[in-house]
Amino acid sequence: MSRIHPTAVVACDAVVADDVVIGPYAVVHPYVRLAAGVRVDAHAVLGGDPQDLSFAGGVTWLEVGRDTVIREAAIVHRATSPDVPTRIGASCLIMGQVHVSHDCHLGDRVVVSQRTALAGHVTVETDAVLGGMTAVHQHVRIGRRAMVGALAKVTRDVLPFCAVDGNPATHRALNVVGLRRAGASAEDLRVLRQAYNRVRAGLSPDDRAGLAGQLAEFLDVPSPRGIAAFGRVRGVA
Repeated sequence: MSRIHPTAVVACDAVVADDVVIGPYAVVHPYVRLAAGVRVDAHAVLGGDPQDLSFAGGVTWLEVGRDTVIREAAIVHRATSPDVPTRIGASCLIMGQVHVSHDCHLGDRVVVSQRTALAGHVTVETDAVLGGMTAVHQHVRIGRRAMVGALAKVTRDVLPFCAVDGNPATHRALNVVGLRRAGASAEDLRVLRQAYNRVRAGLSPDDRAGLAGQLAEFLDVPSPRGIAAFGRVRGVA
């Protein structure tokens, strides 16, 4: 049975799994789907209209995956179009005062730290971690198991398995700490470091044969923003 605090406001058109927990003064708007095990803490607001001038009204959706935790005063908006919902994956941690805008897509096990803001149409792939008070520009992609340093201004795409930092955010190194925590072997790190150095050197599309699979796939997807530049290593990896 779901546990909804008596001061929370949950719309009758929201779809809430039986064991969802919703804290004091939280608001769940219509057209929100909360999967099993989701926890919504105090004063969070889920599923409000997108802050997009092109939004013409109507039914659009926000979906939150299993076992995701959304902490105090976080705000997550529905999609602009009915075709594809704003989506937060399973087992994510959305910390307090985070803003996830319309049409964002977050993979599983993503961590978004305190007061970070994701603009519209941002994609954050599985296992990525965003440091506190980070700002991410519209249409940016953040690759799988990437690490974004706190206070970064992310205006271009972040490669999978990499660490970025700064204003504007630039690639610093592989996310070695995150990769080791995930069980990457010394050989895995060697292959990824070699691939990272090839990308850093400015390989052309014709040079991507043999590049580590997920890096090659990420680079092959057309990007409205382009790839973040490569900067000096600052020990954030």
